[in-house]
Amino acid sequence: MPELAGRNRNFPVNAGVPSLPELVARFMDSCRHVSPRSGRRLSPKTLKYYQMCLDGLLYFASLRSWPEPAALTRDHLRDFEDYLDTETHRWDGDGRRCTFKKASTGTVHHYLKVAKTFFTWCLDEDYLQITPEISSLLRFRLPSPQYKDVEPYTDEEVGAMLAACERDIQRGNRYLGARNKAIVSVFIDTGLRLTELAEMKLSELDPQLQQVRVLGKGNKWRAVPINGEAKKALRLYLTQYRPSQVKDDAVWLTDDGTPMSFHSVRIMIDRLKVRAGVRSGGSAHRFRHYFATRYLENGGDMNILRLLLGHATLYMVLRYTKFVDGRRALAESQSYSPLDRLTRGDHRHRRDENWGWRQ
Repeated sequence: MPELAGRNRNFPVNAGVPSLPELVARFMDSCRHVSPRSGRRLSPKTLKYYQMCLDGLLYFASLRSWPEPAALTRDHLRDFEDYLDTETHRWDGDGRRCTFKKASTGTVHHYLKVAKTFFTWCLDEDYLQITPEISSLLRFRLPSPQYKDVEPYTDEEVGAMLAACERDIQRGNRYLGARNKAIVSVFIDTGLRLTELAEMKLSELDPQLQQVRVLGKGNKWRAVPINGEAKKALRLYLTQYRPSQVKDDAVWLTDDGTPMSFHSVRIMIDRLKVRAGVRSGGSAHRFRHYFATRYLENGGDMNILRLLLGHATLYMVLRYTKFVDGRRALAESQSYSPLDRLTRGDHRHRRDENWGWRQ
């Protein structure tokens, strides 16, 4: 059984009845074999996320001196929700980094979703019995997450980052310039998640570099095509710059030959943005938004996009569609303005030269 990480303080002990930290440890041990929700094996990243959320639950339970698990009610989860929703400096003294800003609605939702999954598992495994308190706990309604709108990079920002890579090559930093250009190009042309791109393997690349197999969310493999300029940039990096003597299967290497990590790729993108003069927020995930929105704007099929991105449903793709439709509405609004057509006539292609307020 996994260690309890020292979080058994301030928890009531009842002979023969597992404490909350013990139940969390047993739940995580069970999750390493099969998901309590889907019945599939969970990925290491999902297991780590479950552990982080439940560590937060244990921290708060210890902080508030919660009773034994069988006595918990919906009010205890409401208190946990209030803490997540309002506390700026969360997890102070918990052994992990203290936060310095309020949690997003998405973060609150996911913490409580994992907590509810955990308590449902406890009931299914007969660690808890149906009582008025437990029934109240399981009827707790999760708050709806309010995710931010999709914000892809602009064409100008993407062009500036690619130009910065070219400047690096021309100024003598050929290896890093070629590698970074290949990374950005693959991001732009495939919409891969940061983890998926960082963990690309040579053994999963098609011999002609026309596609790559990646391991996505839910431990699901999928093949993603690599086309045109992205394939050209990747081929240049692999054949002319990546050290051939390095036997590691990782596609992306640092300049000293060690595999790049998830964090290394993210830091590289952040530094590249600075050199390219890109001041907007976000990091690598905005390339995914860029790919998806441009794919739809170019006439791509929604269901094909869903498969390329590795989504199980069309929910996220519909968010991209909403963004694209909004851009089209803004672009077309001037052509169909009722007042302009009334006062100027049907000049659909007329544009005001000077954009912005002028006094």
